[in-house]
Order: sequence, then structure tokens, then C-alpha cells
Amino acid sequence: MIKTLKKFGFIALLGFTGSACISVPIASAQGELLKRKTTEETILEKLRQARPDINFGEPRPAVIKGLYQVQVPGGPLLFVTPEGDKFIAGEVFGIDASGFSKIEDPYVIEERKKALASLNSKDSIVFKPKGKTKAVVYVFTDIDCGYCRKLHSQMHTYNEGGQEKPGYNDLGIEIRYLAYPRAGIPSPSADKLISTWCAKDKQDAMTKLKAGQTVANAVCDNPVAKQFQLGGQLGVNGTPALFLPDGKLMPGYLPPEELAKTLGI
Repeated sequence: MIKTLKKFGFIALLGFTGSACISVPIASAQGELLKRKTTEETILEKLRQARPDINFGEPRPAVIKGLYQVQVPGGPLLFVTPEGDKFIAGEVFGIDASGFSKIEDPYVIEERKKALASLNSKDSIVFKPKGKTKAVVYVFTDIDCGYCRKLHSQMHTYNEGGQEKPGYNDLGIEIRYLAYPRAGIPSPSADKLISTWCAKDKQDAMTKLKAGQTVANAVCDNPVAKQFQLGGQLGVNGTPALFLPDGKLMPGYLPPEELAKTLGI
């Protein structure tokens, strides 16, 4: 769940004044130009003045003309005015004759794809199909998250309402888990994830912990903190968070057959 942002007053920046046809030494004029801030710098300065405790992402033009977007790591995407004095937090939807559809910035999608492609598969905990892999989905997960546990319980064939249904792996979907302790680091949730990544049999440890069982505490060089930071940068603010091969983010749980349909397999 995205926590509601508290309202804070914004500190106004000093404006620049000037007029044509005045005598200004060239060196002085050049110095003034160097002092002028870009729109992105102005926005970032205003946000940091209002909330110095937040490490805001870099501003860039948004899909809504005239606004800029700034990602709050582990929080919402902000759509900010060029003056940096107002913002809207949330998602953008397009409107057409067929209804509403979520719009994501192509630049952001491409950056996600690059970030995930750069990951070493050895740093993720992988659950592969026995047969051919038709699609790879990265899932930022937490051990104690209820829907994370539900997702994991449906990795293979499962029973629902007395009916046997195919799991993610059965449908050719390879799940690559990345760590995202919702309580942050340090926390008991983070400790469980670290123990999972440091276990001799990572898949077995993940399955046991997701089923409410215990595993031996373990410590080692692990990617949990790095992956938690990456998740925040990519827009993760809850778990499970599913990243599809095309770079789109699907926040929340999706049943295996629904995910397969979304993937087009």
C-alpha cells in the first residue's frame, strides 16, 4: 500500500529579473547565465527543500504535456509542475472510445528493461518450468506478504475449488525472485530474505518460509539490500511486484492463467 504523502509547504525560489537595453558587462552577464537553474534543477531543489529526508529520482518530462515526473523510491510517481510548486501522485490513464487504459512512459519502461537485463541471474532465486520457458517474469517478493505466499503456492499445479489448475511453471512461466523486504533494512523480514539467499538450497528455503515453516538463520554476502534499493528505483512500493519481459510493471498478485494471458502465451 502506498502511504499517503503528508502536505508540506513549498519554499519559493528567488526569481530572476532583467530587462532589455541595459548595460551589463559581458563577464557579469555570462555569470548570471551560469547561475540560472534548469527546470529539472528547480523541481529537485523544491522537492528536497520540502522533504530533505526523501531521495527523489531525477526529474524528466512526463507523458502529460507540461508536467515533469519524479519517482519516489519505494513510493509513488510524482507529476510535478515546472515551477516545482505542485504535484499529483498516482498513475496516468489514457481515454479513448474503448475506455480507459494505463499509460507508462516508454523511457521508464526501457530503463526498467535495461536494469533487469543487467542483473546476474545467479543473484535471483529462480523457479524454472520443467519444459520450455515461454516467458521470464521478475518478481520482487517479501516472505511475510500474504499474496506473495499465495503466488508461490501456485508455482506448480494447485487445487482451487476442487479443481486442479496449472501453476506458473506448468504454463511455461519462469519466475525469478528478487528481494524486497517491505519493512526495510534492517528488519525481521529482511533477515528472512537474507537467510533465504544464504541457504544452501535457496528454492527449498523460499518454499518453506513462504509456507510458514522455519529455516536456519544464515548470513553471507547477499544482494538483498541492493535489490531492495533497485526495487524502489523501479517504482516498487508493495509486494508482489511483477516485471514483464516488455518492461511493464504489474503491481500485485495475478493468477497463473491470467498472467499467461497477459504475457500472450
